[in-house]
Amino acid sequence: MKQMPADIIDLVLIGGGHAQIAVLKSFGMKPLDGVRLTLVTDVLMAPYSGMLPGHVEGHHSVEDMHIDLLKLARFAGARLIKNAVTDIDFVNQNIVLEGDLNLYYDVLSLNSGAVPDAESIPGTGAYGITVKPISHFLEKMPPVSALTGDIAVIGGGAAGCELAISLTHHYQLADKPFICHLFSRSKRLLPTAPEKASRIMARALLDNDIALHLGASVQSLKQDGVILEKGDDIPARHIFVVTAARPADWVKRLAIAHCEDGYIQVRPTLQLMEYDNVFAAGDIASICGEKREKAGVFAVRAGPYLADNLRRFIHASPLKSFRPQSRYLALIGLGGKNALAIRGRFVARGALWWHLKNWIDRRFIQKFNQLPEMKSLASPLPALARTLSDTIKKDGFECSGCGAKAGADILSEALTAACQMARDKGADPGYLPPSGITLDSGTIRLPRELLQEGAENASLSQSVDFLSQHISDAYLFGRIATLHALSDIFVAGGKPLAALALVSVQRTRPEMQKSDLTLMLCGALEELAAHKTRLIGGHTTVAPEAMLGFAVTGVPDNLPAPPLPEDADIALILTKPIGIGVILAAEMRGLCPAASYEAAIEVMLSSNAGAAELITTHAPFAQMTDVTGFGLARHGLNLMQRAGFSGMALSLDRIPLIKGAATLSGKGISSSLYPHNAGNIALNVAAMLGDGARPTIDLLFDPQTSGGIRPPFPGKRQRKYVENCARQAINRQRQSAS
Repeated sequence: MKQMPADIIDLVLIGGGHAQIAVLKSFGMKPLDGVRLTLVTDVLMAPYSGMLPGHVEGHHSVEDMHIDLLKLARFAGARLIKNAVTDIDFVNQNIVLEGDLNLYYDVLSLNSGAVPDAESIPGTGAYGITVKPISHFLEKMPPVSALTGDIAVIGGGAAGCELAISLTHHYQLADKPFICHLFSRSKRLLPTAPEKASRIMARALLDNDIALHLGASVQSLKQDGVILEKGDDIPARHIFVVTAARPADWVKRLAIAHCEDGYIQVRPTLQLMEYDNVFAAGDIASICGEKREKAGVFAVRAGPYLADNLRRFIHASPLKSFRPQSRYLALIGLGGKNALAIRGRFVARGALWWHLKNWIDRRFIQKFNQLPEMKSLASPLPALARTLSDTIKKDGFECSGCGAKAGADILSEALTAACQMARDKGADPGYLPPSGITLDSGTIRLPRELLQEGAENASLSQSVDFLSQHISDAYLFGRIATLHALSDIFVAGGKPLAALALVSVQRTRPEMQKSDLTLMLCGALEELAAHKTRLIGGHTTVAPEAMLGFAVTGVPDNLPAPPLPEDADIALILTKPIGIGVILAAEMRGLCPAASYEAAIEVMLSSNAGAAELITTHAPFAQMTDVTGFGLARHGLNLMQRAGFSGMALSLDRIPLIKGAATLSGKGISSSLYPHNAGNIALNVAAMLGDGARPTIDLLFDPQTSGGIRPPFPGKRQRKYVENCARQAINRQRQSAS
């Protein structure tokens, strides 16, 4: 993350709604100096509700109807915090995140979605499938093969009618007899539209063999049916609820003015009534004196006004008023690539309107998913310096985390030269490190004069690790950096006791420094406490980028691992998949799928403690290393050399990879540390592997942050046993992370 001026403003966006994504795009196209942008969202893929019926009917894929907030945030230069909001303290300008985490803001913008009003119809929570949130709907909608009976759709508005038709087309693929029922409290469909539109919609529903129940108020839902207020019991096995939504509970609890329906009340400038520095738009807010239904078209149109007013407020310029349009073109799918068009009193139907709707929807999604190519980072090097080094990344992106460390060859050569220089200057060779040192941790034998009476020997293990911030969520970074530092003690067969912190915070305003440092240290302290390790001190400094590390002291296993048997059938275990470096490098370039990013975060948040304990308990002869900055190949070679071997053989098809890592590697994406890791390592690749193996081969040199453990052990029988132990460790890690 680039160095920031000391007078920077912290602008925080909560939610990735239709208005807020316009803000992100605007700040990406035209960054505002002196502003640090942060996006807080509980999802990385934001669905576009207008394309949901088309997806159900089979016209759009899941990817087609989602906006990738991970890529959009990177394009905007925004920090990304994936978490849910539980409260906001407007007086102290503090956002409370799930887990009681606090996030400071100077200027705040709210645009999160509404939630279903499950309480309006008893039984909805237990037996109904609500359309909002859409992520919930996509998870709960039964696949075609799981259709077990009739379908019920509750809601006679545009969304309910369109969904009923889409569901009918979708489940016809099951080739099973079923009836689709549509229930509407109103005596006519689309009650706010002209009567002609209601008639056209009714005809379309009947043409699709949908049974209409008009003027039928639903009293409750049960497992196998819908009970109406007039007493009728209509059988249905799959019940979809498309009734009015409501604000989330945390929104309703905010100590600010709300409208009668619970939504946040805002001025025409989209500012809260009470606080000039807080804005809200979209489904979460209603403009005072402007009664409008919650339609996506209003949120989309509010986006440019919201972006412009945020800039104007920061520049202390007059703000503009947003007035929602009184009439707009509504396009509602009728099935079979036909649509209904409504604008005021104008009503029409036909294929033309479906194609127009499809074009508008796809153009909207592409506007935020197909972003302009990101500009490379400005190089501080003069032209001559750039020509002298072939290790400078062509695109100017330098990785953080373990991808930011010095190359293995650089470290080895520099240490050798430094030792020779120190000897030449008279340093005692007995206190210089041994030649070829490769360990991240060491064991200190305490002098006899310091031992208690009767003690034969005692020792401590020590390690130090330090990371530049490689993900923008300070809390998660604190957890990952801590697990990364503790891992060196785990793989040495020891247990950590105490740690000293090494902290760098960015040079900016004290309020922001305090907020960032609090979140970072909170994550660190949680992991230290979980591993029974006490923080006993540390040192903090200010730097161009945030960094965190620990010097960890632990108690080693006093029984050294016996040497591996000669001529043994040696095998290697890897307890975590690899690919973290290439995924983070892709995320920096705005090219990483959200699913791959989340998978990498999950891997980094998995502790190595459980795996190390199982391995040392059931295979005490197994020396270990963790796979970190130098990659699988270099760490593996270092381990095998310690064990007395000259090399190793890897089966590429058995190396576990993080989801999407091979695809990204195949596109030529790599960490800035990759050339150093791959240098001077001899590869004997069998010809039968072909070009398709290249991405996996490149991943052998991919730097890992908080990577897995790799122990060697002999014997096929013992190998199988320890493999089972490793699987148990991985499961334990996942349970701990969740």
